[in-house]
Amino acid sequence: MRFVTGLFAVAAWAAAACGARAEDCAAPCLGYAFSSEFQGDWIVPPGSPGESYDLQLTTDREFYLALTEQVRLVTVITSETVKDKAPGENRIFEDQGTFVEMLYAEIDLEPLTVKLGKFEPVQGWASPELDGIHATDIAGNFDTEERWGVETGFAFEAAGLEHLLTASLFTTDRTVLSESFFTNRGRATLSDGGAGNTRGLTSLAFYLSGCAGAEPEECTSEGDYGYRLGFRYQKAGRATQDQIVSGIAPDDELGIVADAVRSVRIDEDTTLRLLGEAAYLRDFEDGDGDALIATLSAALAKGSWSFESTYSQQRNFSSKAEGGSTEHLADITAIYQFGDDVTLFGETWQAAAGYSYSLDAEGESAHIIALKVTADYAGSIALGP
Repeated sequence: MRFVTGLFAVAAWAAAACGARAEDCAAPCLGYAFSSEFQGDWIVPPGSPGESYDLQLTTDREFYLALTEQVRLVTVITSETVKDKAPGENRIFEDQGTFVEMLYAEIDLEPLTVKLGKFEPVQGWASPELDGIHATDIAGNFDTEERWGVETGFAFEAAGLEHLLTASLFTTDRTVLSESFFTNRGRATLSDGGAGNTRGLTSLAFYLSGCAGAEPEECTSEGDYGYRLGFRYQKAGRATQDQIVSGIAPDDELGIVADAVRSVRIDEDTTLRLLGEAAYLRDFEDGDGDALIATLSAALAKGSWSFESTYSQQRNFSSKAEGGSTEHLADITAIYQFGDDVTLFGETWQAAAGYSYSLDAEGESAHIIALKVTADYAGSIALGP
């Protein structure tokens, strides 16, 4: 398994060496972007079952076929760990699976864009944008990944800001693409239950984003300040066996999300970026109770270095007599960009080291020391004359 996964990374770099840079791609063309992450976690709980380590390799391979300047076909193939690690278990590049994470057509009818197929519907900024090694462990709890549906975006200017209004209609992927090769994570079915796991496109999301100094999609990294406001509805799936035993009747999930970002330039080489996100979800994951998830992050970038500090909290409100619970996560990560001085095929490298502290809903805490090395490459092949 390790050998097969390694071959994917080597093949990606070898293919990339033969093409032009992705930003030079003019339709018709085939573009690609490859990213490989080697991550090691040393997990130290306060007591039994004792400390452990977890080494993982994640590889993303994105390909797009630009048929015209307005139409693209996109696929993202991911290899990663697809099973949870048992407490106290040591793991080295095990439980690796490969699957199609996205497969969609994108149509640009400026200022309108349309996306059709399997994709990740628009969501809050924290989960996709934070760089801390474990910064998104709580913020990602309400991600909507691997959905089939349609998404439209409308861009416009108002009050000195660039705005983007996005609407998504989707359902959970239950096709063969929900499985994975090598280590099979299993195929999703209606009997699995869960919010949004229903027949037909019965779930939806609306988001309005605004940014000064950049397009809303790049606001967290390039903008001066911006906002994102969202509403999400996911129709309840079937009752699972655990819900039936517990006497819980699944209910539709309703959620609201608010994000704010601010960039402060300290000097020509130093920038402080602030991000705050809050989400309230009623009948979270169509379960028995609501959830409030909040994240605050500050990132200081200076030259090739960046330092990010993140705190997240999830409060679970249960309708049962025993009440709810609270989860906490604090993460501090230092990241170094190697730039063009360290390269094999023109790829870029970065290394990160981090420390995080977590306290879960059962009151179990853990200290995690993590190291991560990332390599990225993008290129394209012209298909026209």
